[in-house]
Amino acid sequence: MKKFIIVSFIVLFISSKVKAQQRFNAGIKAGLSTSQVAGDNYSGFDKAGFVGGFFVRGLFNEKWTGQFEIIYIQKGSRHNANPEKGDFTYYYLGLDYIEVPVLFQYHQKKITYELGPGFSYLLREREFLDWQNLSGIRPFNKNEISINMGISYTIFDNFYINWRFTNSLSSIRNDASGSSRWFNRGKTNIVVTFSLIYQFTGGKSE
Repeated sequence: MKKFIIVSFIVLFISSKVKAQQRFNAGIKAGLSTSQVAGDNYSGFDKAGFVGGFFVRGLFNEKWTGQFEIIYIQKGSRHNANPEKGDFTYYYLGLDYIEVPVLFQYHQKKITYELGPGFSYLLREREFLDWQNLSGIRPFNKNEISINMGISYTIFDNFYINWRFTNSLSSIRNDASGSSRWFNRGKTNIVVTFSLIYQFTGGKSE
């Protein structure tokens, strides 16, 4: 993970020299994550969490930028019991990651579209079923590869709001049977985030 971060900074720096007018912009972001886990039999984005970190943006040309982020993000799943409907099951899964999204962005007036991969490292896991602590009994994979797509809107100079959808490409926990076939990859994260972004240096001119 450390090697990837170093290499990514080097690539982003070199790419900034392709054209003389290219430059770097840096900023911070913070917001809310809502998530679920595909494969756990509980549907709905019921697990809320925090997302925040910093980014470096490199300008390729008038319309295209590349963005490198290092963020802390909380993912997982939650299912509350509903006795009125005969559902007495409580489940909670909290997964805390350091994530490195690498995004390609297209700017159109006040709207920015983004797409790119993400690389995550699991910092902490917490799992409870009917208030019984299951944490660590079936460990989750430490590394995750995901795909990100999102859209940002410029509120005013250097302030943006961002919506992003993230889906795991790799399994966060292998299937209980031990199968690793592509059509039975085990559990995967599905996350939607809403963030407020502040860019320190001059905003991108439209």
